[in-house]
Amino acid sequence: MTDNPFIEHNENRKSKLLFDYINQITKSKAPYSALLLRLYKLQNQPLNSVLQQIVADAFAPLGDNSKVFYLNNDNAVIVFNTIHKDEILSCLVKLKFSLQNDTDMQKTGIAQFYDLLSQTEDFKKAVSIPVIANKTSSANTSEQREQAHNAIYKRHLKKELSPEMLAKVQKILSVADFSSFIRRQAVCAIIGKSVPQRVYDEVYVSIPDLREMLLPDVDLTSNPWLFWALSETLDRRVLQTVSRHDDGSLLGNFSININVSTILSDDFMYFDDNINASMRSSVVLELQLMDIFSDIKAYQLAKTFAQARGYKVCIDGITVDKLNYINKSNLNCDLMKIIWHPSFADIIHEDKHFTDYENKSERAKIILCRIDDPKAVEIGNSIGINLYQGRLIQRLLSQNSSLKK
Repeated sequence: MTDNPFIEHNENRKSKLLFDYINQITKSKAPYSALLLRLYKLQNQPLNSVLQQIVADAFAPLGDNSKVFYLNNDNAVIVFNTIHKDEILSCLVKLKFSLQNDTDMQKTGIAQFYDLLSQTEDFKKAVSIPVIANKTSSANTSEQREQAHNAIYKRHLKKELSPEMLAKVQKILSVADFSSFIRRQAVCAIIGKSVPQRVYDEVYVSIPDLREMLLPDVDLTSNPWLFWALSETLDRRVLQTVSRHDDGSLLGNFSININVSTILSDDFMYFDDNINASMRSSVVLELQLMDIFSDIKAYQLAKTFAQARGYKVCIDGITVDKLNYINKSNLNCDLMKIIWHPSFADIIHEDKHFTDYENKSERAKIILCRIDDPKAVEIGNSIGINLYQGRLIQRLLSQNSSLKK
């Protein structure tokens, strides 16, 4: 339900993972850039564990539009599509504010941008340079570092979700106007240079927004079991909102994120009883791949029931590295979401299993999602994928709507 930048923690693999990723995206010739943050140059820098949290928080608003690496030599690297540079600069301002740093981070060399189409080798050399900074200077004594660590730690390091906090959130959600938590993003058909044609809207709850409104200092996803319980609560409230038409517009052609267990619950039966029978065929139930594999028999039961009632079933959360391990015919779903990645084109052309699957006229089931790169639509169209979702698609849709007014 949410998507945030991640930090690589494995000390021995950090640089290799970064360079592997850079090599993948440079092969695609897409306009990517990298922001190198020389964090060791900061005055009164906090301890590494807190720095990682601060950097992640600062660039979190970009979601899948950026990827964050925290390296062994006190450098952080943010890789992003160049079209999002203004957003990156805004996040850099946020980082500067969070670190209480008054200097110009670019002029002082703390922050440096590299165009990965033309400066790849320069970037790799800069990242590989070992740090020989004097970290015990008068401006950066251990005592000052500890004070900075304690001050920033309190502001940035989020607490883990506890059973008591979960109970508090669930109680609030039971009485709150839930329509204010709901977000939408369109799934559109695009063929060639045509403008996006809305097929349906995904209706979902933004976990970052929910956290900011209810428990801003808590990481709601820190405990997977408690988060699972929270997701079931969210399922129930979304079903209630939709079946009551609380926002006045959810009358068809939409999808909802839902757990397998929820489809087999009384809450879903209530939803099914209160929805117009003719509307079911335009409703898509999106199930996460991880949820499905945790109990494949329950999935088969839930899928069979939902499809018999007329709903469409979509498998979400499929990354390109999982394509080899999925028997798509056994899943027998109506739609599948594959998460776009710059290595997508290379993988599908090398993957005979996927290519055979494409040749069986199953391409109409595929939605390429989390799209911010126009290259994704071009590559998708070249192999017969016609359905797309992501921030780029939403922008194109909005621009087209504005032109019509």
